Amino acid sequence: MALDLYRTDLAKKTDSVPLVPVKDIINSKYYIDPLELLGERSFNEPREVHESEIGSPVQEFFRNAVVFITGGTGFMGKMLVEKLLRLCPHIKHIYLLIRFKKGKNIEQRLEDIFEDRLFKRLKHEVPKYYHKVSGLAGDCSLFGLGLSITDRNKLINEVTVIFHGAATVRFDEHIRVAMNINVLGTRELLKLAKEVTNLKVIAHISTAYANCNRKEIYEKFYNPIADYEDIIKLLSSYDDKTLIKMTKEIIGDLPNTYSFTKSLAEDAIRREAQDLPIVVFRPTVVIATYREPVRGWIDNVYGPTGIIVGAGTGVLHTYYLHSTTTSDMVPVDMTINALICAAKETGTNRKVNEIPIYTYSSSEQKPITWRNFTEMNRRYGILWPSVRAVWYFSFSTTNNQFLFSLLNIFYHIIPGYILDGLALLTGQKPMLTKIYKKMGKVNAILAYYANRNWKFSNEKILKLWENLDSQDKELFNFDINQLSWEKFCQAHCLGLRVYLVKDDLHTLPAARKKWEKLYYAHKVLLIIVYASLLYLLVFFVSLLRKLTGFT
Repeated sequence: MALDLYRTDLAKKTDSVPLVPVKDIINSKYYIDPLELLGERSFNEPREVHESEIGSPVQEFFRNAVVFITGGTGFMGKMLVEKLLRLCPHIKHIYLLIRFKKGKNIEQRLEDIFEDRLFKRLKHEVPKYYHKVSGLAGDCSLFGLGLSITDRNKLINEVTVIFHGAATVRFDEHIRVAMNINVLGTRELLKLAKEVTNLKVIAHISTAYANCNRKEIYEKFYNPIADYEDIIKLLSSYDDKTLIKMTKEIIGDLPNTYSFTKSLAEDAIRREAQDLPIVVFRPTVVIATYREPVRGWIDNVYGPTGIIVGAGTGVLHTYYLHSTTTSDMVPVDMTINALICAAKETGTNRKVNEIPIYTYSSSEQKPITWRNFTEMNRRYGILWPSVRAVWYFSFSTTNNQFLFSLLNIFYHIIPGYILDGLALLTGQKPMLTKIYKKMGKVNAILAYYANRNWKFSNEKILKLWENLDSQDKELFNFDINQLSWEKFCQAHCLGLRVYLVKDDLHTLPAARKKWEKLYYAHKVLLIIVYASLLYLLVFFVSLLRKLTGFT
């Protein structure tokens, strides 16, 4: 959405651009050091951990472990890799399943992963991490995960822990693609796991919304609305265009192919993995980091992130949303900590023929409404504007469909055409109209989640935390009761600026000057609009009095 405004300039920007002196960023009005707020000035010194040093129970679980991760190139996957490499010093090796993409080989794609600023702390504190990570060519949508015979045998003979996070998270994905990755990919992984010689645990990353057609969701399996074997046969009988027309009928009362296929993947695990040491992990909406390795890191614009980025850059001004709805969000660093601890617990204390399910959510312990979340982000986000913001922050929500349609025309569509017309006249590329059309589609897709409340039971997660070793509570903190949304929002918009939008900090002085000008321009526009409305009101009242003869 709003990030489309930045794509043109990203290629020109590099991390090597020198920052302006800190004193030019931190002045009497903006006294906070941005890198200190993000946590980039608090890295620990490199430390060599001797083989004989005994760690916490979770750390010892991963001693000499060989870990296989699918989805390791994605948002949660990168966070998982960073955490394991940085805090499990005796881990033996991590294999990442990586697809060929954009003409890059596996080694190049692996290097690209570690170029992310997420790994700055790891590179500083554990500089010898790199020999512990390897990429394996494969694809979860293919038979046998697309692995070569050599790589498959390597995994069978060496792997002890598996994290299965590969999935298509597009809500409007074609049902064939979603089934191939989310369901068939899971079944192919289970086939591989059954061959692994020394397997201790598999952690399957599902979603709390796999059963979102229910208002109350407990940490247990539910009967899906269809048999995945029947759906697989159905897909082989029809072409893609026909399947698109049939999709609504196929997925029933689930909102999209994502939730539908994730529910079928869980059912495949229930039916085909009873003899495996497996755990199902269900997070709610996963957002930016809370505390580590840096604050405010995220690499996608899904859900709440897209709204905050759009509003913060002056692109998004209205949204169809029940502002009093609770948004069940969980920071990705705490989510990964919970995932790691759930995997350790299952690998050491699993009961025979039991598949534990852990739901990681916030709405019971730390609920926050959309209104409060956007207001907190506004309050702290105006300190860190983007130099390419197109307007000052002006954002409101409504749960009235007619009013939203009206506001969308006046706030988005008309300004979009006007500004794109001006862009064409000045030789620039028009973008806003395209962005607003895309935002309309996204709004329609997210409306189901943004305007509903669910009750997620998370008793097993709470018990897992309660029984956790004190050292692990420090190293792998996932206690949702300790989450402060105020503290989260203090660094959230700055993190989005630095890690997602990739605006260099040296542009902050210029961005703040522009932001101030946009503020006054916004106020002038409001005066003109209100004065015009007042004039029209007086005019129509006067006209009405003349027509009725009333004096």
